[in-house]
Parts: sequence; structure tokens; C-alpha cells
Amino acid sequence: MKNFEEAFEAASVSEEIPGAVLLATDKSGKLNYARAFGKRSVRAGADQSPLRLDSVMWIASCTKVVTALAALQCCERGLLTLDGPIYDVLPEFRGLPIIRRFNDDGSPVLEPHTKPITLRHMLNHSSGIAYDETHPKLMAWHKWHRTLPNRSNAVEGRYSYPLVFEPGDSWSYGAGVDWAGIAVERVNGGISLQRYFEENIFRKVGARDIVFSSYMHTRPDLQSRVVDMSKRDPRNPMKVIRSNAKQQQNERGGCLGGLGLFASPVDYLKIIKGLLTTDDDQRLLSTKGVDEFFRPCLSEKARAALNAHLADEGARVAMGNIHASVTKNWALGGIINEGDVPGGRKAGTMTWIGLPNLTWFVDRASSLCGLYAGQLYPPGDPKVGELLGMFEQGVYDMHSKYSPKL
Repeated sequence: MKNFEEAFEAASVSEEIPGAVLLATDKSGKLNYARAFGKRSVRAGADQSPLRLDSVMWIASCTKVVTALAALQCCERGLLTLDGPIYDVLPEFRGLPIIRRFNDDGSPVLEPHTKPITLRHMLNHSSGIAYDETHPKLMAWHKWHRTLPNRSNAVEGRYSYPLVFEPGDSWSYGAGVDWAGIAVERVNGGISLQRYFEENIFRKVGARDIVFSSYMHTRPDLQSRVVDMSKRDPRNPMKVIRSNAKQQQNERGGCLGGLGLFASPVDYLKIIKGLLTTDDDQRLLSTKGVDEFFRPCLSEKARAALNAHLADEGARVAMGNIHASVTKNWALGGIINEGDVPGGRKAGTMTWIGLPNLTWFVDRASSLCGLYAGQLYPPGDPKVGELLGMFEQGVYDMHSKYSPKL
């Protein structure tokens, strides 16, 4: 048994983690690693059968790379543009103000934004659209208005609030990609994002077991394989506990997952591998398109803001676990490390996460991709970060046997 497998086995048996699915493959097909650890649930009386490769998980923000891919496909077809104002497609943004500051009495000072919002800003999180559950300005804005974050599943209702900075001038993780999904729907005649994904992405890579939560009722076979959500026990950080049904619903945004996709890890990896191989087969993007998808594209101000945010170790672990020794940037599909990690990710590797401690990566230079899939809350779990690092190192060690010059 490989060293990292022993660590995962031990962590699952002791319930330091509820379980995890680990997947990795390379472009050549010589490396195909797949292993599941742990159980579907550690809750007494629940299904405690072994976790499987085709178990179904809420992948949360792992949805974003799929949406970004759809948006760039629309650009290649002339339906959207990356760098022109987005207002003709999303008129809601035209008069959106910026929260500049707050008066002594707590009232927000709002001013019009002066730089146009573009699709590129939305995809690389430099648009000024932040998440109101976490950004200090928006939390203070809610406090002044005596309102709470909108829990609606509709993007237009859930994410309608002021910007937190001028487009392009900083970086803040937020709902820009969610709004990009609305743009994809609108320029394709109002079809659902689910249908667009199925016709233009899922079928092209052979992914079947992946749906938005609002479509889960059409797939009872997937519902029967959904893994329970776990939480870290605050009284014993070395243990996980099972959330009750109400807690699970809240953690997933309500309505069996709220925003985002449910997927089996094996089918989600097909999309990630599709990004790795599309410069050869052009099933998902043209060669020029995939280069654009992976190109770091933050302004210097936004890049500085991203790296300042990632100076915090907890944030770094929670945002892809990229080694602290390299600077980071953002491309259209995810965060990018700008330098090589010794023995691991090459410069230009793209990665991102899903809230319940899922992480994927695509290393085009090494022709390698992988996925750590779990269902543990809250995000950025230190134990998961430790195990993820061991898994990645193990994958690169295995890959080096097929690529001695790596």
C-alpha cells in the first residue's frame, strides 16, 4: 500500500475524516488512479456502507469551472465577449453602485462604478461582486439595512447588491461566475444551464451522473447514492460528526444542495480531464480557447489583492492548497500557481475547490490532473489539507515513473 493510502485509511478508520474519493489520470492514459476510503456516513443508524467511486456528492464551487468553460464556449461562438461591457446581456449591472465607505453612523456611501464590468472580470473574481455572507462591506451593508443574505436559489434574487470595489481594481471571491451562468442561459435562447451543460460539456466527455440540485428529482438513482455531509466536531477537532438533516440542508444552501452541482467523482473527473485533453481533441474548446482559459489574467492590483489574501495559511489551504512558496494568479477557470512547486505542480497549474473540502487540479505542463472529493464542513479543513498534500505528492511520484524527465 502506498504511503498516502495508509494515511487515508488510518484517518478514515479513526474518523478524522468521514472518507474521501481520490482520482488522478494523465493525458496518455498510462496513469489511472482511483481509490475510495471510508464510509458513506458515520451517523448512527445511517447507511455506513463503504464510500464508492460513483457515490454522489454536492460539489458546490467545483461547479464554477464548468460554468466558466460554458462561458468561453459562448465567446468562441460569438455569443459573448470576454472584454466588452456585459450590460447588454446583464442589464442588472449597468447602474450597480460601489460601496466606497461607511459614515460614522454606519450608513453606506454609494457611488456609481466608472469602469465597465466585463465577463473576464466576472470569471476571475475582479468584478467587485463579492459574497454577502462573508465580505465585511456587504455584511455591514446588510447590518445598516437590517437585512439578511438572500437564500433564494435564483441568482438574480440571491446576488443583487452593490459592488465592493471598482471592476478590475482588486480581487474578491464572489458570485461573478454564478452571474456568468445567467449570461450563458440568456444568449442561448433562455435554455437552462443544466441543458447547456448536458449538450455542450457532459455528453462530449461521457459524464452522465452530474446534475444541478433542482434536477435531482429526475434522477432517483443519484439521490440514492448521495453521501451524507459531515462536520468537524468543535469539541474534538480530531473527530468528525454527522450533521442532522436540518444542518445538512443549511450547509448545502437549502433545497438539497442549493446552488451548484451534484456529481459522482468519477464523472466530474471526466470534465477535468477534458480540460487536459481538449488542446488535442478540441471537444470542449479550440486550441486557442484552452490557452485563453488557462492564461493568468488579473490586473496587477487584483493580483496583489489575491496574494495578500492568500498570505493567511487558512485561506491558502481553503483555496486549493497551493504551496506557499509560489505566487498566485487567476485565469478564467481557476487559481494558477505562477512558479513550479518542487516535485509537484508545474507553473500554470489550475486548481479550485468545492466548499465541502473538494479540490481538483489540472497541470498541463505535466499532462496530469486529479481530484480529492469529500463531504466535510467547514472548508479549509487542516487535516484534509495535510492529506491532500500527501495525495498530490503520491500522484506526482507515480506519474514520474511514466515521465522520467518530469
